[in-house]
Parts: sequence; structure tokens; C-alpha cells
Amino acid sequence: MKIAMLGSLGNVNSLMIPKLIEEGHDVTVITSSTERVPQIEELGATAEVGTMADLDFLTKVFTDKDVVYLMISGTGAGLDLNLEMKKQGEIFREAITNAGVHKVVQLSSVGAEAGPEAGSLHAYQYLETELKKMTDVDIAFVRPVGFYNNLYSNLATIKNEHAIYSNIPENTVQKYVAPSDIANVALPLIEEVPKGVTIHYAVSDTFSMKDFIGKLAEAADMPDLHFVEITDEQMKQGMIANQVPETIIDAFLKTNQYQKSAKNIYAALNESNTTVGTVKLADFVKQYAQAIINTQDSHRSSTIVD
Repeated sequence: MKIAMLGSLGNVNSLMIPKLIEEGHDVTVITSSTERVPQIEELGATAEVGTMADLDFLTKVFTDKDVVYLMISGTGAGLDLNLEMKKQGEIFREAITNAGVHKVVQLSSVGAEAGPEAGSLHAYQYLETELKKMTDVDIAFVRPVGFYNNLYSNLATIKNEHAIYSNIPENTVQKYVAPSDIANVALPLIEEVPKGVTIHYAVSDTFSMKDFIGKLAEAADMPDLHFVEITDEQMKQGMIANQVPETIIDAFLKTNQYQKSAKNIYAALNESNTTVGTVKLADFVKQYAQAIINTQDSHRSSTIVD
């Protein structure tokens, strides 16, 4: 098959592209970076340099393809997430229609079925709604839960203060997923898109921040690793200090509030087609402990003076 893929060589694509090529498929990978071209070609795929916002470019790349794999890469202006996602959905829909493609796999998100109470996750509903307007296209929506990799945002405070700060209580149980487990859900869908519109959830493991800290403290030999609960306002001020647009902050905080209730965020997941992967918390904390060691080694190397 001829397959076009957005997402360059990201965490999920870098796992799927080699397997698709190994299966004999003709794969075209869209990237916004010319520096990625040699790496893409080395895998045996064709590289096309452009952006997901360029309708004419996408139409050209999608033409004659049997399947298109869509995902959102990068961010917009950050002024209105819902409006930006709706606009991107319109671009995707027009490009797919103009190119005559009839099979699509879209990397969406848990919470895409929810209303404005889901904060930033609600934006994916606008994207899915635009794509569903194509009544003659088979579409498989892959909805992963929270990425394990998001937990690396705590790496600096873990290393420097032996602490994790969050406005979500440490006993809140959440679901996480590894890139490899997302790939294992998306890959067979790309090779055989089911008829109609289908939804597929990807999950690796379920645990609380307290569970994560307990296992990481042991794996990283950091017995004093601890949790510090902060207020929404403290979280907001920290993000403002990092120059995050206020509209993004408000949506992020609303998402955090939504995540505090498993009944809310995982309601549709519990009723739908869900694949539980193999990368568990114990596996991830080993990787995390190594990341802590790597950053410490890097710091020591940078302080060496000849």
C-alpha cells in the first residue's frame, strides 16, 4: 500500500515506519525539518518537507495514497485551542477529499468525546467532528491516554529537589501509555482500516503519583523523593513565569481538574475498544531512573575544567 504519515520521526512514528517498510509498504513521511530528510530516507521511506497547515502541500502528498495517518505535531499561536484544532480539521478534511483518499487513521486523545469541561482535551472533539463530515471515508480514531513521557516534565525538580510538584492530588489514579503501545494499536489499523468510523483506546498501565514516586524512589535510590501538592494559582504563576500564553494555561488547568475524576475522563474508554499494552509502571521507572543518572552525568561532565 501507499501510505502518507504526518509526525515525522516522533516517538510513535519512529517505531511504526520501519515495520511498515519491512512489510513492503510504500511510506511517505511528512516533516517540517529538512534535517530529518536523511534519517527518513535511511529508513527506506520518502520524505516530504512541509507543514500540516499547508492545504495544497497536503493535497499533493495525499494524492494516490491508499491510507493517510494524521496527527497533530507542534502548536499554533495558542490563542484559541478549539478554533485552531477546528481549522486544522478543516485543512485535513479538504486535503483528504481533494486527494481522493478513503482510508484514514487519526491519532486523537482520550477526552475527545467530552465537552468544554475537559479543557485542552476538548479541542480534539473539533478535529474529530471535522473528519467525521467525510461520509465516504473509513476513519479509525486512536485515542491514547496520558503519555508516560509527560512525566519527564518533573525531571528537573526530581533531580534538584527530590520532589514532584502538582495540583493533582498524589492519590489520584490515572492511566498512562508508552509510545510502543500506541504504535501497537495504530500499526494494524493503518494496514487495515476498519469500515466506518471506529474508536480505539491505547493504555499501558494505571497508577497514582504516589505509586510512581514509591517505585521511582527505589529504582533511583532516592528514598527522600516526595510529593508537593500546589494550588491552581501556584501552577498558573509558574506557567506565566515560563511565558506560556494565558489561554493555554486556563485550558491546561481545566484539564487537570477534569483528570481528578476517573469517572469523567475514562468513562468512554471503559465502554469502548481498549487495548492494554505491555509497558508497565515498573518498566517505565527503570527508564526514568536512567534518565536521572544521565542528567547527573551530563552535569558533572559540564563542570569539569581542564
